[in-house]
Amino acid sequence: MPKPLSDNRKYRAMTVEQADQLFQKIALLTIELNHISSGYEAKIAELKAAAVRETELREVELKILEEELTGYILANPERFIKPRQHVTEYGKYGVRQVAGLEITDEEAVKASVRLHNIPALTVIEKLDRKALEKAISEGITLDGCEMRRGEVASYTVAKALLE
Repeated sequence: MPKPLSDNRKYRAMTVEQADQLFQKIALLTIELNHISSGYEAKIAELKAAAVRETELREVELKILEEELTGYILANPERFIKPRQHVTEYGKYGVRQVAGLEITDEEAVKASVRLHNIPALTVIEKLDRKALEKAISEGITLDGCEMRRGEVASYTVAKALLE
């Protein structure tokens, strides 16, 4: 919302009816924006659902094929000594050296980490509003926030109109 203006003669001369018309324009534009946004959200949800339906059988098939190729590679290590990768027009397959952690189920890892009390989870920073209010009340100046008291201009478009 805009900050208070030093020259507010225009707004002092405005009638309640003019303010109602202004708010009506704000409400109608808000409704229109909400309608456009929710329409795209619905389309996105439909596309995601269609993508899941269209890909789920292929993903199962892909998993089976990957397991078969892995079986072939591991059953025939002598075929991948030199070169380590067999090159085709579609890409390459074979063996490669790895040294590092592979996470296959993140939620299972998190549960195990908690169970064994391992400090391997990162905590996301979040501002503590009460601590900020206390610091400001103690006279500390903090950039980017301020205590506000009193009346401020506000408006709310009826929820029923937005739906």
